[in-house]
Amino acid sequence: MKKQSFNLNTHQRLWRFAYLICDFVTAWIAYTALYSYRKAVIEPARFGLETMHWDDFYSLGALITSILWVFSVALIGLYINPIRKSRLTEVRLIIQVCFVFSTFYFLVFLLNDFVTNYSDYFKTAGIFSGIIFVGSISNRIIMGYFIQRNILSKRYSFPTLLIGSRSEIQNNLKSLSRHSNWSGEIFSGWINTEEDNDRNSLSEIPMVGVLKDLTKCINTLNIKDCIVALEAEKHHQLANLILVLETSKVRTFMIPDTYGILSGQVKIDDHGVLLMEWHIDPMNPWQRNSKRLIDVLISIFTLVIISPVLVLLSIMIGLSGGPIFFSQPRLGRNQKIFNIYKFRTMRINAEIDGPQLSSDEDNRITPLGKFLRKYRLDELPQFWNVLRGDMSIVGPRPERSFYAEKIIVAAPQYRHIYKIRPGITSWGMVRFGYASNVEEMVSRMKYDLIYIENMSFFNDIKVLIYTVWTIIQGRGK
Repeated sequence: MKKQSFNLNTHQRLWRFAYLICDFVTAWIAYTALYSYRKAVIEPARFGLETMHWDDFYSLGALITSILWVFSVALIGLYINPIRKSRLTEVRLIIQVCFVFSTFYFLVFLLNDFVTNYSDYFKTAGIFSGIIFVGSISNRIIMGYFIQRNILSKRYSFPTLLIGSRSEIQNNLKSLSRHSNWSGEIFSGWINTEEDNDRNSLSEIPMVGVLKDLTKCINTLNIKDCIVALEAEKHHQLANLILVLETSKVRTFMIPDTYGILSGQVKIDDHGVLLMEWHIDPMNPWQRNSKRLIDVLISIFTLVIISPVLVLLSIMIGLSGGPIFFSQPRLGRNQKIFNIYKFRTMRINAEIDGPQLSSDEDNRITPLGKFLRKYRLDELPQFWNVLRGDMSIVGPRPERSFYAEKIIVAAPQYRHIYKIRPGITSWGMVRFGYASNVEEMVSRMKYDLIYIENMSFFNDIKVLIYTVWTIIQGRGK
């Protein structure tokens, strides 16, 4: 394999910065053209001025416009992974965001302009949106061209692992090689999924191990991509295989069978290769970023509105003696440990004998704690966790490592919940409720997995409605 003489992550950051600067400058030029037209054409007609007059607002207006445009582009994820982005998808998304942004900008900033003729509205909007559109598309075509040249020359290359049987990989090797020529993939080795002790090379691609060696091979060879080629009768291996690949965070492609093709999940690339990409993140960048933005706005609003309640509850808990808040390490997105915050509802040293789950008749819970739990008021401090980025408002409830390990032993697919941020409330909580043992945790997990595979803004609203109804009924524990 050709050794890379540069740091790919550094080049990713450089291209991301180049895209950002180009978008910033494009928006600045668009505002300058808009401003110039208004000062040279619209305002002289309104005030009878003979010369174009620029005021101090120009720089501020250009800065605000440029920041808003860069923010809009970032919101749909166009600065993520610029080297490996599909150019056609990138152009399609920039056209969509340009249309939405220009419409929003016109309605908010331009609609109230004084004009002598309504055609001036279309001219000002056309000048602004036209420059944004042409500039952004041109920037991406030019930079995409240079990025693709680096990929075709193998200056940008991505170590790739083939996973499957010799026969299945051999049958598809010609098309995979054609795919690698333009995608920059370099086959570093193949993992044999058959138990036949076959350790010979496959068309000069070395056999580097079997399935149990997968994680080790990915780390040792610095693998960026994996291509899975399994026969239909071997699809029972996919569940555990996908879990390992998701944990390793490699880009995963699969050679589809007939079912995969008919399900509509298979896309044909520019060279006619049939491949199905397995997306680790259940949300696209737009969904993920908009969900995060809504979480932050709702959390700020909620904390401000309920601040008197928070103060009152803090005083009541403080008068009972002991700390007001309770914090505990939990596992969040990507299994990152964070401290979750709650109002204290149990007596001090409630887990002196080790981790314990609460039950209906738990004598560790204080009288005030029972009230807080009944109406889930003890969870209110977790809006601070949301602001910190540890949690989301809606998402699977986070567990302690002690119990998470037990759940994974019973149900390995539990690892899927680490794809997203945990939540203050969840589909599992409103449909199943609290769990008093590991078996109940596994049952509740099924609801959370269903939520993850069907994440959307409307499903979040549905969960919140059920949560409010649960609180009104006092069905907490």
